This record gives sequence, structure tokens and C-alpha cells, in this order.
Amino acid sequence: MQQCLDLFNIADEQFIGFVNKVDSYSVNIFTTDEEKLRRVNVNGYVIMHTSDPNTRLIGRIERVVRLEYEPNNYDDDTDEEKNNTNNDITVNALGTLKGPGGGRETAKFTRAVENLPEIGAKCFLLLGGYLTLFTGLIADETAKSKTPLTLGTYTMASDALAILDGNAFFQRHAMVVGSTGSGKSWTVAKIVEQVAGLTNSNMIVFDLHGEYEPLSIHPHIKRYRIAGPADLDNPNEDVLFLPYWLLGYEDMLALILDRSDENAPNQAMAFSNAVIKAKKEELTKEDMQKELETFTIDSPVPYSLDDVINDITELNEGKVQGKNGLINGPFNGKFNRFLPRLASKRSDRRHGFLFSLKEEQLAVNYLDYLVESLMKANTKENEGVKIIDFSEVPSDILPIVLSLVARLVFQIQQWSDSSTRHPIAIVCDEAHLYLPNRLAADAAEARALAHFERIAKEGRKYGVSLLIISQRPSELNTTVMSQCNNVVALRLSNQSDKNAVSNLLPENLGGIQDQLPTLGVGEAIVVGDSCLLPSRIKIQEPEYKPNSGSVKFWEEWSNAENEQNLSLAIKNLRRQSSANSDG
Repeated sequence: MQQCLDLFNIADEQFIGFVNKVDSYSVNIFTTDEEKLRRVNVNGYVIMHTSDPNTRLIGRIERVVRLEYEPNNYDDDTDEEKNNTNNDITVNALGTLKGPGGGRETAKFTRAVENLPEIGAKCFLLLGGYLTLFTGLIADETAKSKTPLTLGTYTMASDALAILDGNAFFQRHAMVVGSTGSGKSWTVAKIVEQVAGLTNSNMIVFDLHGEYEPLSIHPHIKRYRIAGPADLDNPNEDVLFLPYWLLGYEDMLALILDRSDENAPNQAMAFSNAVIKAKKEELTKEDMQKELETFTIDSPVPYSLDDVINDITELNEGKVQGKNGLINGPFNGKFNRFLPRLASKRSDRRHGFLFSLKEEQLAVNYLDYLVESLMKANTKENEGVKIIDFSEVPSDILPIVLSLVARLVFQIQQWSDSSTRHPIAIVCDEAHLYLPNRLAADAAEARALAHFERIAKEGRKYGVSLLIISQRPSELNTTVMSQCNNVVALRLSNQSDKNAVSNLLPENLGGIQDQLPTLGVGEAIVVGDSCLLPSRIKIQEPEYKPNSGSVKFWEEWSNAENEQNLSLAIKNLRRQSSANSDG
């Protein structure tokens, strides 16, 4: 209660001036006191009286201007002009602070701007102990659960924890953006390790460069690797295959079909018919009658790619009876480019996780194993957070592969019983590499975008959340970005990137973009549904630090003892395996 009284009865020394202009969401304060003006800092916070004595308006200082003018009146005694000053402080309204009463036992802050101040209303600075009290109130409002999401401390009040609403953060998707070296990976690691500490956590991290491997030391984090060329013959337990039969029809065509080929429509039709036939044969062999009655070409049913190729080869070489003997069939030669292209994909060991499958990956129950590995929530026997290392996946098919995992997660959630459905979050690291703008997307990226856009728009209904990580927000898909209602923005200096972030902010917070280039390493602006107050936060160091530190060129060049093992690198290059020894 004392905290409420203090906030509603601020000492006179915090007074800075009176309201002299009120707009839809901005307020102007004037003062003639030079000492008071010196205490006012841009991006600081103020509290203003309103017509309701039990309500105060909270605002952020956007601009401070010192105006000096010469009036037309003269002193009768000296006949000299008097110089006057009128200083203007522009404040953006952020929310309303309501005192006890009306069913409230304590003060409560809300983002709604319900009462604007009247002309002549008093305005006070939120500094020192008052600021700490206010941030503590924000933390109390946000910390609804026993285990709130904490990123660090407020820059404006270093002794106050910056607490986010974990429900709102993941329910409405989130985005972490920042230039290289700004502390982006540490921020992600801080979030991931907190999720891992929850009793029934469930999260998948797309790790494109293997930088989150150190987090697997955490007892509730499991790391998997997508099979590389060196894993195809004797894979370890942490190696995952993503069989081609999990790809949807359009996804498979984006991978193997050249749309510029004049025979592409015939190739697509023949491939479709051959796949349906192969899946039907597999379901019949497995005596899966119910599935046989309802399956479609996109149903995740194993099928023999050899059988599909044999059927298409027969069409390509087919002959029919003519008047004077056998002549070429209607599809003869139509697949002369398609078949070698498919054979090339299958023979490329970099694509082995898709095509070089053993009997267990071609079994119907492999899907059960894969889903259990990816989506099983945290228990005594299972780790809730799964890091998937995609570092050995070729970049040209990376979007298709990542969207395969995302689509599988979404479909399992979609077809789960709503009463037992368990929420899951997908962390999309380096998202600009596979979630580009539509105009910049090729065929494979366009198919991947379709899946991620659907998750962004519909995922909340089925308990699927996206956490988008990127150093180039200006290159991200606008549909996905527009669905991210929480933004953690670290230092950004590129103008196009700053504009992309500012487009996601409410109109009265647009000035925040001007702070982005000035943020220190590990500092972030947090805006969105998960925080009651747009805040500048100093991110705490994660306990498990990712391998994302920038190389210290000058220091390394100055160190004569560090010699690079180039011969080992050459062996790894030839083997297409990041082995740690030269054995």
C-alpha cells in the first residue's frame, strides 16, 4: 500500500512543469525553470495528473527543447528588453496508473490510455526510488506465474528485474533482432535455458551453425544432428533422418522439378500418380485398411522411390502399337531430364538424410520415433528442449528441410486431441536465410514460406509458437513479421533494418527506433504484449553460453602460439564431416 501512496504523492522536487498541449497520444509540458529542465532526459519516464484524482498518466519523454524569445514589452525603468525562455518537453503517453479502489486493493498499471491530462495538470519525473517502485509494480503485474520469464534488469533502474509475461511472449509469437555482435545469441540462450527449467517445457531450436551445442549440457536440453555424409552408414543415437516420404507433394516437386522444363506438367502428373500407387501398395502390405480408405498424396506414408522411378521410366520408354508397328508412346522421352535430375539428388551424399535410408527409416513406425524425439515434453525420461543442428544441410535445400520439421510439428498439433494438446515453441535462428520476402523467394523458399506463414497466422489456435531470430529484419518475410507481437530489438545500425522494426511498433512508440543504434552490447529494447511498458533492458548472461562470440582478429594475429590445423580441415572438407580428430 505504501508503494501506491508514494506513486500518487510524489515529492515536489520531482515536479518539472505543467501541461500546455494535449494531442491524441502526445502531451507537451512547459517549464521556465532551468534547473528542472536539466534533470529531464529523453527516453525517461514521467507521471502526470488527470481529471480523475485516482488516475495518473505514464509517459515517455521523446523530445526536450529550450525556447528563447524576445517579448514586445519593455521595462519602464530601464527601457531594456527582457529575455524570456519557455521550454517544451514532448511526452508520448504509454499507459494509465490506477490507484486502489474500484475493486483494486493496490495500484495497477495498464497500457490503455483512458484519461489524458487537462491543460495545466502537473507533471513529475519518475526517478530514483519512484522509478524503482514503478518498475516493481510493473514486475508484480507481469509475474502472474510462479516462474516468470526474466531477461535481465531495466537500464533505467538496474536493481529492478525486467520480467516478461511468458504466456503472452509465446502465445503471440516473438522476434529477437540485432546486428552481429549485439548479444542476440546470448538473449536467445537466456530464453531457452529458462524454458528448459520449466517442469513440462516443450521447444525446438533450429540451430543452423551448431552454435547452441554448449546448451546441451543442460539436463533438460537434448541436441540432435541432421545426418551428414559421414553419418549415413553408422549413425549415432543423436542423428536424425528426415525421409523424403515426409515431404508433401508440392515440397517434393519444388526439390526435384524444373518448372522451366516444357514437360514439367507431364512430369508432375506422372510423379503424382506413381507416388499415390506406391503409397497404396505400402498401406496394403501393412494391412492399414482405415488409412487406405482416406490417405492422400500428402499423407506421411513411406513408399519406395525405386518403384516410383521404375513406373516413370516405363512411361519414358513406353511404346504403343501403331499402324505400321510399335511407335513412341505419348510420354516417351518426356522425362529425359527429370529422371537424371532425380537420380542426381539421390546420389548426392549431402542429401543422404533424405534419400539414403535404411529399413528402419522406411518403416511406417519411423514417424512415431521422429515425432516422439521432436515433440515429447519434458519428463524424467525426456528432455523438453530439443536443439536440432542443421549445419550440414546444403543451403539450397535448407528452406525445404526446415519447413518439413515445422510442418510436421504443426500437423501433429492440429490433429491432436484439443483436451490433451501440449503447446510447443519453434525457435527459428537466422530466419532471414529461409524466410525471405516473397519477391526474393525461389521455388523451394516459396514452399517453405507457405508453411511458416500458416503457422504464424494459425499456430496460436493449435499451441504452436514461433520465436524468430535474425540479424537482418529488413530481409524477413513481412507476413511472418507482422504476426510477431513481441519484439526484442538489440543494436541495429542499418537504416532499412531500423525501419523494418519501427513498422512493427505502435504509432506512439515509433521514436524508439532512434535508440537502436545507441544500444550497448547486450542491451535491448523490449516492446509488445508480453511487457506492460516498452523497456530498455540489460540482458543477463546466460548460464550456458553459445559458441557465437566474434573472432578477435587483432588479438589472434598477435598470438604466435595459435596454429591452425589446416590438414585436419582439408580432411573434414573431403569427408564432409566436422570431425574433431585426424584419425
